[in-house]
Amino acid sequence: MLLALACWLAAMPAAASAAPPALSAAPPALSAVPPALSAAVDGASASAYLALAEAGAGRAEQLWRNRRLGWYDERLGDHDPYPLATIWGATPLFETLDAIALAAPSAAHRAAVSAFANGAERYFDRGLRPMAGFAPYPGDRGQVRTWFDDNGWWGLAFFDAFRATGQTRYLHEAEHAFAFIAARGWDARDGGGFWWNTSHPYIAGEPLAAGALLGALLFQHTARQVYRNEVVKFLTWADANFLTEDQLYRRTGSDTTPTPYIEGPLVEAHQILCETGVPAACARARELADACWQRFQDRLNMGPQFDTIYLHWMLLYATQTGDERWPALAQEMAAQAQAHAREGNGLYLRAWDGSPITAHQARPNMLQTDAATLELFAWLGGLGS
Repeated sequence: MLLALACWLAAMPAAASAAPPALSAAPPALSAVPPALSAAVDGASASAYLALAEAGAGRAEQLWRNRRLGWYDERLGDHDPYPLATIWGATPLFETLDAIALAAPSAAHRAAVSAFANGAERYFDRGLRPMAGFAPYPGDRGQVRTWFDDNGWWGLAFFDAFRATGQTRYLHEAEHAFAFIAARGWDARDGGGFWWNTSHPYIAGEPLAAGALLGALLFQHTARQVYRNEVVKFLTWADANFLTEDQLYRRTGSDTTPTPYIEGPLVEAHQILCETGVPAACARARELADACWQRFQDRLNMGPQFDTIYLHWMLLYATQTGDERWPALAQEMAAQAQAHAREGNGLYLRAWDGSPITAHQARPNMLQTDAATLELFAWLGGLGS
């Protein structure tokens, strides 16, 4: 895997590996919470959220774990020929474990992250050509159809696993995911944009969002200029070619509908560039955050698997800027989930407004649905630490 990453880095311009002078100091800690947010989620509430996340993660281990196949099923009682969770189905549990370990560091929590992250490496497909990447199903090998946003979400979860455990092995996995997105997902022939998957059906916003954010985080941590250059290229193209009239980003080349789980990661990507020496990104981060608030504050109901991605990165943006709108919104959504999403068995298998999850691009009894709500609780639990 390291060989593929080295080949990608070697293909970049020679100057790309030099760290800019502005990054000579250590980057700011991603988990730091400024005083302005200490009261946004008080310690007692944070502890309660964290307890909900921990209890839920334990239930997920008991109920969705497939003992025979050594991984998690996509759905409860799944009898499909291929029952295991896809990347998209498993990412919320991966991030839940990361968030718990970041909020309450302990040997047990770090071990839980490591156990999941080690299993997550089963999705890496060395048989993909011309570059290896993460395939949608564990054990997939060869020229399977592969999604570029999957690699982004999985790479972000690996990066959080690195933050939680300090194991550079997981940082390298995040770098592999980014290399795959940048090398195979970018439509260089027609001027830019990211393909939805390796079949190239259309240009999509999800890989732009996940890829730009992952690259920004890698730049912030490693100070490798190659990551900055790629992210600036992505965002420059998007600002010139992929904006809506509200200065949000499109969902696809033909669909101008803004979606929260695309916009939130892009707010944070701009904020990281702002904090690492790209001044123009500061104003854009604020502009995009304000546009998100206007668009989504009263209509955040795409589904837990989407909306938790948005709230995750807007909560991080809040810790960096002191913007208290996002913790308040996240707590409002968490309260709705507790009141309406939980079924009689204690699992969060409905949308946060209580509507059936089948109305939100998901099937019944999915690991993803329950874990996305647990992930929201876990990120809120970290704000009181």
